[in-house]
Amino acid sequence: MEEIVRKIEVKESEPGLGGKDGSKREIVISLEAETLERQRKVARVHAGRGSTFEMLSDEGQYLGGDDTAPPPLAYFSAGIAF
Repeated sequence: MEEIVRKIEVKESEPGLGGKDGSKREIVISLEAETLERQRKVARVHAGRGSTFEMLSDEGQYLGGDDTAPPPLAYFSAGIAF
């Protein structure tokens, strides 16, 4: 079984960034997404100075997908909840 979310790169964070000493914090999130077969998609999310994760999404059979991963709207909803 294929992993739906997996870490693909780890970066060491720089000491003192966004620390309790009042230093400024900068959050930079970027991503690349591509379409796979049928309704499947993969996104690689880069968390600035943090890790990079790869996430798969798929639609249900009623939309022409195979229901092998959560649909994009599920990730969006989870992001709001987090």
